[in-house]
Amino acid sequence: MFLLSAMKWNNKNERFVVFLDIMGFKDRVARTPMEKLYEQLVDFNTEIVNIIAKNKSEEVQLAQFSDSIVLFTNNSEKESLNNLSAILCEIMKEAIYRNIPLKGALAKGLIVCDMAKQLFFGQALIDAYLLEESVQFYGVAVHHTAEKDVVGMKEQYRDIKIPLKGGTVFHYTLVWWLNHQDRVKENLNNIRFHVSDSPRKYIDNTINVMS
Repeated sequence: MFLLSAMKWNNKNERFVVFLDIMGFKDRVARTPMEKLYEQLVDFNTEIVNIIAKNKSEEVQLAQFSDSIVLFTNNSEKESLNNLSAILCEIMKEAIYRNIPLKGALAKGLIVCDMAKQLFFGQALIDAYLLEESVQFYGVAVHHTAEKDVVGMKEQYRDIKIPLKGGTVFHYTLVWWLNHQDRVKENLNNIRFHVSDSPRKYIDNTINVMS
């Protein structure tokens, strides 16, 4: 979704990218009537666009396809990272409130992001995707390419232990739940009624990371 005039957007640039995955999407497709699922996804997409607009950020672009949501900044400047982080915190909370939990990763590097042609590629996009696949809780891990940029942003990122496929390790992570723990935990417990077996570990892991 192109939210900025093409004259101002840099198609090829070093930038931050966040790759987000909608959890349990296959099960939603199997169990939810298509029209209802379509309505849920459109509503959520609209809310994401509203969040970006509310933060008055012309430096963040959104691409969404199937169960993947990708956010790009126009450059790798600190202000762009600050805007992206604020937007990302709101998206993560809104996703939990809507029972559409997300997990993801943030990376930085040279990326071609041609919004008009919907053409996206670059190592940073791959880095974010691969780290997202390893994340084992509802949260956003920071790839090492972006770690130096988030150091000192203690209101948004912390170096804490998080569960990954390879084990529990210290990793800079978006602390999107700060000041909203009670409501987030309440919604996490609501999500528990909709999943069984291994998917529940994401709920338990998220609560543990928040503690």
